[in-house]
Amino acid sequence: MDKHSFHVDYPEKHEMKKHIQSIVSAGLTKPKSFIQYLTDMYQQLGFRYLFRDATEILFVVFLALCVFLYGILSLDSSIKTNDIYFFIFTLSPVIYFTVASLFLIIALTKNTFAVEMTCKYHVFQLAAFRMLIFSVLALILNSFLILIVSLLFQSISVLQALLLSCSSLSIFSVLYLYVLQHIKGRYSTYALMASWLLVNFIPALLSQDVYAAFLSHVPSYVYMVVCAVSLALYVNSLKKLIAFREGVL
Repeated sequence: MDKHSFHVDYPEKHEMKKHIQSIVSAGLTKPKSFIQYLTDMYQQLGFRYLFRDATEILFVVFLALCVFLYGILSLDSSIKTNDIYFFIFTLSPVIYFTVASLFLIIALTKNTFAVEMTCKYHVFQLAAFRMLIFSVLALILNSFLILIVSLLFQSISVLQALLLSCSSLSIFSVLYLYVLQHIKGRYSTYALMASWLLVNFIPALLSQDVYAAFLSHVPSYVYMVVCAVSLALYVNSLKKLIAFREGVL
């Protein structure tokens, strides 16, 4: 029998590398972006499941708005502009904290908590989606309240007040997520809210004019930088919360 020699035409190295990369890219699932992950969650679960306690949330938001509106309308017309800025910076996170904590209290005290943590989208993944919505909602409501204040007190700069509110809310939101993920204890986030109020009110009690003047005289670009940095940290914290599987409020 005649033996035939076969010639194998091997590809060049750059062609081999290209084929390997195409095989690997086709075989591996590309990680989803944060926005894509939240979009898929919304499409698969729907609004009714993501916000099944919408009635309670709306009631709490309405109650908080009533309290703030009453407080705004009760302000003395002789109150200093700097003092108003102080109250805006100090109290801006209250609505966010109230609504976010309400969801976690309900979720963590339910008998089905352990079961829900085994689902495709567990409690903390739902919390990441909801907290993003809550932060946007809180920002809108704070802006609405600031507009009312600006109508009552013409000396208020709407832009300055909005930057103060946004900075305060973004800083507190980052701290809230950090405490939630790293400090165990049912009352850890409540301690954060109490600490936030103390850290702001104690300097004001010692020298309200100085502290209020400091908040109102910080340049606008500084608040913009604070908002941008805090937003980046907030999104990064929400990404970590998606992978978070243990801990209590």
